[in-house]
Amino acid sequence: MAKKPKVVGKGRKKRKLGKNIGILSFFAIMVTVITLSALYQREPLTPTVTADKYFKFSDAGAWATPLGETNSSIRITRMWFNITAVEGNAKDVFILPPGMVDRNDAPQWLEIIQGESKLVEVNFVSPVKSDKKNNVYPVSGFEVECREAIGARVTINVTQFYPPLLP
Repeated sequence: MAKKPKVVGKGRKKRKLGKNIGILSFFAIMVTVITLSALYQREPLTPTVTADKYFKFSDAGAWATPLGETNSSIRITRMWFNITAVEGNAKDVFILPPGMVDRNDAPQWLEIIQGESKLVEVNFVSPVKSDKKNNVYPVSGFEVECREAIGARVTINVTQFYPPLLP
């Protein structure tokens, strides 16, 4: 009885096939990961809500000097208030205060979670004047921006003063 000749290369074909399937699987996974990450990082739809409605501004205070004997106006050199995201999470939040504030010193956050409050502190290079209206001192011209809301100019009503204003 004659011996069957050995078939050379049969095992190599199986190894090459396994190697090719592994390489193709790797590329398929990479394409899927890249596609999903591109979809995830896609810019959100055009915002429809303005920033003054997207955020709530509260607890505003100021370092102020009264102008005149009746405190009908004040001159503000430093101001603080809370900003709270009420319509949803806010990404890339930027607040440009009125007056001469360096843009690099303007308050900004990567994200404010819905319901979360952040303290905003502003030191004005030039004092800002505010006239009393309905027992508050409004400071207008704060530009507020984020990805989820249309940028808007907002007015912050100052109700706390340091040093305290005389009655």
